[in-house]
Amino acid sequence: MRTSAVVVAMIVGLGALGAEQPLPGPFPTRATEFRLVDPSHGRRVEVVLVAPEGDGPFPFVAFSPGFLLSGREYRSTGVLLASHGIAVALLTYDVNLFTADHRLLAGDLRFVLGALPPAAAERGVSLDPERIALAGHSLGGKLSFLVAAEVPTVRAVAGLDPVDGGAPGTDDPIRFPRAADRMAEITVPKLVLGAERGGEARFGMPCAPRDANYARLFESATSQAWEITQLGAGHMDYLDDPNCGLACAVCVPGDDPALARTMAHGYLVLFFRAHLRGEVEARDDLEARLQEDEAAGRVRVRRK
Repeated sequence: MRTSAVVVAMIVGLGALGAEQPLPGPFPTRATEFRLVDPSHGRRVEVVLVAPEGDGPFPFVAFSPGFLLSGREYRSTGVLLASHGIAVALLTYDVNLFTADHRLLAGDLRFVLGALPPAAAERGVSLDPERIALAGHSLGGKLSFLVAAEVPTVRAVAGLDPVDGGAPGTDDPIRFPRAADRMAEITVPKLVLGAERGGEARFGMPCAPRDANYARLFESATSQAWEITQLGAGHMDYLDDPNCGLACAVCVPGDDPALARTMAHGYLVLFFRAHLRGEVEARDDLEARLQEDEAAGRVRVRRK
């Protein structure tokens, strides 16, 4: 497909992104899986790289999953963004209930940002190391904001119902630093999606406690930011399969997970096209979509 045809197709598709099923973009996509190993720390990260077909270099998003979840469980997010010209690295960290240390996980993400472009090039995918964004769900959202405060090449960051807490029963500030304490350092655009039902408890403890949820991150931001509360959404609605087993069963389910995920996809595509690809039309359409969805009673929106 010629470049001019791609641009026209992307602009035509802008208005279809929102509560309706987001339209795939004009780029065919490809996926490759590999492991990145940090020899200086003996740590590893599994990667599913979903990229547009073509010469590139493409901007890319490093996507971090929720606690004990795999990047593969968000594959539809990666495929949709890649079809709009944005490569996505779906990450899976080497972590379990007994080895969770958010400092180390943030270090893993920083390592990936440097190691990913050359590793992708070895596999025929050209990534632009100067056009990077971060995104993540739950713990992955927290890690994204922590690292966005430290890496100057990050151009935008988004969290899907991010949880800014520690392990159950502990609040050790060394192992579990708070992203809220770093939000003032993040000057790039920030998108924070919140699941309204994430703060509800199903078995004694909510999956997204209100004292460490998406709203606290937004309120700590001091520059350009959007907070979108998805009404009726559950904490696990952002996975391809929100009935993923034990990890999902402990969270209060959303009223309509497919709709919540579809809406989140639409917001992410427009946000990253606006702030990673620099498309003015996408920025305008995101605002129009938010106003429409708020008027329809699907979301509540705050802006800075």
